[in-house]
Amino acid sequence: MRPLAIALFLSLATAQSAMAQGADTVQHDKTFLTRRDVGLAGAALGATALLSRWDTDIARASQGGRFNDSSLRRLSLRVSKVNETTLTVGGILVYGVARLAGQRTVTDVALHATESVVLASLASQLIRGPLGRSRPYVTHDSDQYDFNFGAGFKRGAAGFDHRAFPSIHTSSSMAVATVLVMEMRKRHVRATPFIAPVLFAAGLLPGLARIQLDQHWASDIFAGAAMGVFSGYKVVSYSHDHPGNAFDRVLLKASVMPDPHGGFRLSFNPGQ
Repeated sequence: MRPLAIALFLSLATAQSAMAQGADTVQHDKTFLTRRDVGLAGAALGATALLSRWDTDIARASQGGRFNDSSLRRLSLRVSKVNETTLTVGGILVYGVARLAGQRTVTDVALHATESVVLASLASQLIRGPLGRSRPYVTHDSDQYDFNFGAGFKRGAAGFDHRAFPSIHTSSSMAVATVLVMEMRKRHVRATPFIAPVLFAAGLLPGLARIQLDQHWASDIFAGAAMGVFSGYKVVSYSHDHPGNAFDRVLLKASVMPDPHGGFRLSFNPGQ
């Protein structure tokens, strides 16, 4: 399992590196994507390809020995419920409650967390569908390079079996973790250096659970983690560098107020 430990270290290192870049600087990115982003994506892809060499070893190890435990499997099933759907719905609910309560900071963070999950999920789906990488259980943990191009678009089990790369569970949870850490940095929260490792470790848990459930290769998890960190970093940095962007302008300046008839009304204040 040493390659998996290396993958986890690289994931956390990638996240911490993005946080370092996320500190406030005098010069801000003018566009959403930059040349630096392309370079980071290339480095992440190279690390993913290198890790894939040990995918079968990690998959087999996760299904046997001390890891072949019914209680661990039950725990993994519970943890795997933290996915793009639950995180998106949770983010929307927190955003709505915060808007009603007038909590601008919570509203801002919830909005950016939800945006990052949606971005990471959509980007992952655009890759998974055409690539058609088989999940570990399909090849009995024996062939991590089994690709059926376009198979990920199929409906039902036929499509699900070939949507391994990257892991949306991991990209979504790491996107939220990244947003939370970056928002704390932006607000100069002193406890950030201590809380950040905990958040990133928690963000990796759904991915680890998916490995234990034989749903994903280790390289799927690493790629998902990198994509989640990237999505969270870009959403927060771009939103704060461009406070007049369309999403924030509409969603952060809209107000939900109770009306005299027991309902609610939506108002918009561009001067907020």
